[in-house]
Amino acid sequence: MPIPYDIVIPAYNAHNELPVLLKQIDLLIHKPQKIYIIDDGSKKSYSFPEFHNLNVHIYRYEHNRGKGMAIRKGLELFLNNNDTPFLLLMDADGQHPVQSIPDFLKKAQTQPFDLLIGNRVERVGKMPLLRIFSNTVSSLIVSWVTGERIVDSQCGFRLLRRRLIENIQLKEKGFQVETELIIKSAKHGYKIGFIPIPTIYNGQKSNIKHFSDTVRFIQIIIKEILSR
Repeated sequence: MPIPYDIVIPAYNAHNELPVLLKQIDLLIHKPQKIYIIDDGSKKSYSFPEFHNLNVHIYRYEHNRGKGMAIRKGLELFLNNNDTPFLLLMDADGQHPVQSIPDFLKKAQTQPFDLLIGNRVERVGKMPLLRIFSNTVSSLIVSWVTGERIVDSQCGFRLLRRRLIENIQLKEKGFQVETELIIKSAKHGYKIGFIPIPTIYNGQKSNIKHFSDTVRFIQIIIKEILSR
C-alpha cells in the first residue's frame, strides 16, 4: 500500500495557478489525505468548492508574511490536526510536477529517508542561467556546511517524515527557510535524499528579492559556522 501523506502549499496571489495544480492532484490515483493551502496575504481569498474529492483546508494571513512563515504555519497545522506520517511541500506556481509525487512516495516507502528534495540539476530545462548559477553556488555552500552532498538546496518540492517536523524548530520567515531546513536536518542526523524531477519554468514572476535574500542566506551560513 502507498504511504499516507498530506500536502502543504504556501500561496501568494496564485489564483490562476492553484486550480490547475489542484486539478492535477485530483487526478492522482493515490491522493493526499489533506491539503493545507496557506494564503500568505493574497489580494483576494481562495475558494475551491469544485474539488470535492480533495480534503482542502485554507489558512489565510491577512498580510504577506513571507514564505517561511507560511511553511511554518503549514507544518504546525499538519502536526496539530492528524497523525499522517509524511508531508509534501509544494509551491503554488505550477513549477513542481505533480507526476513526480509517486516517485517521492515510492522512495520514502522503500528507503529510510527523512527528507527528500526534488533535484532539478539533472534536468535544468528552460531555467534561466542566473537561477542555475545561484542554485549551484548555494548548493555547494550548503554541502560544505552540512558535510553532505546537497545537489539542489533551493528546490521547495520536498517530502518530510513526521518525526523530522516534530523535532526541528524553524525560525526563518522568508525563502531562507528552505536552507534552514536542510542545515538543521543534517545537524540532527536525519537522512537526506534527492528525487530527479523535470524543470518546469514558464517565465513566472519570482517573489524572490535577490539582494536581500542573498544577504539572509549568508547570515544563515555564518550563524551555522559560529554555532559549531
